[in-house]
Amino acid sequence: MRLFLPLFAAASLSCIAGALAGETVDLEDLVSIPTEIRNSGATPILCQAEIAHWFATDLAVVEPGGSAVLDLRFAARTGTWAVLNSQGEALPVERAWCGVEGRTYETRWTLALDRARPEPVRLDCRAQASGLDCR
Repeated sequence: MRLFLPLFAAASLSCIAGALAGETVDLEDLVSIPTEIRNSGATPILCQAEIAHWFATDLAVVEPGGSAVLDLRFAARTGTWAVLNSQGEALPVERAWCGVEGRTYETRWTLALDRARPEPVRLDCRAQASGLDCR
């Protein structure tokens, strides 16, 4: 049993490192597809994107009464959504959502990332008892 845990931890770390060091998206193929999120509620909203299995990055915090434009990019040639990291690399996005800050995933509103016809989106969101509601 003592040997199993270190081997499991090493295997897990190598999988995570592989996912985080995965392929980036060619910057020349990317077009900005703005997604505006307005917070009409009384609770801050956090928007995030899943860029590798089990790894999410923050896109924006939207304070009550405020709005933010998420910097989502799209590569039409490959049908890939992407976000830029702090080094300017384009990381592929598996999915994106917004939710009540502090309970983001549990209250999430999944953003539609249409790969066939990506278009700019404007959403008005507010926290409800059952989670975040965006229209």
